[in-house]
Amino acid sequence: MKYIFIPFAILLFNCSGSKPKTGNETTEKPEEFVMPATWAKDFSITFYEGGGMAYESTNIFLFADSCRYVKMESGVDSIKRFVLTPKEKEDVLAKLKSFNADKIETIDLEGTVYDKETSRMCFANGFKQSHCIESGATQGIKEKTKGDFYKAYSYIVELAKTKTK
Repeated sequence: MKYIFIPFAILLFNCSGSKPKTGNETTEKPEEFVMPATWAKDFSITFYEGGGMAYESTNIFLFADSCRYVKMESGVDSIKRFVLTPKEKEDVLAKLKSFNADKIETIDLEGTVYDKETSRMCFANGFKQSHCIESGATQGIKEKTKGDFYKAYSYIVELAKTKTK
């Protein structure tokens, strides 16, 4: 059993983003994420809300060719699939740009807030670039961008609910 666990633990550690410092690191900042003007085939938006004291969660996946709305309550998933038209995709990008979703900033919270629900939105241009915004146990949203976060958050949830009726 330990021979199975050790490679798994090494893989998990290597994928966690924690890397030992070698002294050769640069202080370059990663390229700033910019919401694209058009929805490319490798662009995606993912949304998660859950955790905390409630045994329920919501996952929304918006891809170029398909979308899913997954609502989990008491351990049971309800999965609904839908597709966005090209016009709807462009409307989503325009709306998220109007909320400055690519400019929303997070902050590290002092200490951990246990049993706090997590809300996360991630935007990705394939493997090239991504931007995740999270409010949860260890991170929060900067005060000046909270309004934009909640507008974008509500918009994505309402879109998925409307498309799956």
